[in-house]
Amino acid sequence: MADLNAIAAFVAVADVGTFSGGAEVIGIPKGSISRKISILEESLGVRLFHRTTRKVTLTDIGRSFYERCKRGVDELSAATQLVDESTATPSGILRIAAPAAFGEGAFGDVVATYLARYPKTRVELLLSDEYVDLIEERIDLALRFGELQDSSLIARKLSSTHRILCASPKLLEVLGEPKKLEDLAEFPSIVHGATLGQTTWRMVNGKGTEFFARHKPRLAAQSISMASGAAALGIGVALLPERAAEEALQTGALTHILTGYATPTQGLYAIYPSSKQLSLNVRTFMDLLNTSDLLAK
Repeated sequence: MADLNAIAAFVAVADVGTFSGGAEVIGIPKGSISRKISILEESLGVRLFHRTTRKVTLTDIGRSFYERCKRGVDELSAATQLVDESTATPSGILRIAAPAAFGEGAFGDVVATYLARYPKTRVELLLSDEYVDLIEERIDLALRFGELQDSSLIARKLSSTHRILCASPKLLEVLGEPKKLEDLAEFPSIVHGATLGQTTWRMVNGKGTEFFARHKPRLAAQSISMASGAAALGIGVALLPERAAEEALQTGALTHILTGYATPTQGLYAIYPSSKQLSLNVRTFMDLLNTSDLLAK
């Protein structure tokens, strides 16, 4: 019978795609994990990986072996975790990915509360509006707007929001406030994305009727915070998540325009790899998140 430690090492390398990454996951030196897998291959009489200088990929038989081993390792890990967590408190590193706009306000309060309440924990926070590969980046929990596309991940809906049209008083003083959706065609705009090619926004009115509003992109920004800041400076009209725009609207830096329209409702999801039992750290953090002001609105 194959060594269970060697099988766990094999699964870790297959998950991450490198020996160094697999070694970091299970906490052993790179040389040790390489030897374990070589011994496993010798005992099985097959090659499990194609090796290159940059990464390793599974052979056909390696893929079949991995699919069976993965289920067993996950079940064993879940059983061990169940016992450990019966008396445990959160500890260690929690890696979280979230939209850039979450760097301010209520989300920061949740992170601070988590760290203060559980002194043995540490947090690595990746704030970006770009897609993050949870497996490759070893992310424990990601917060994302929009529907889940990757079937290898699990998503839990936390709340719903929509985007609203915002402009600075400075811009409206120069161009006047638009009275109908068609008026946006004469306004410069700020788009959330990498290019200026997005020239229409999909909107709905209070009855759910769909409209496509044309606009003239002047700035393409992949950061919601940057888009909001540029809008406040009068660069153009921006379509912002209601929560992200809330503070600027309250201070008067931005004005909510064409209030009868918004984007269709969009969900905020907590996402984590389906290959992992939901850890005590993640569950504890999500408990705090669910009771925070971030989801209360």
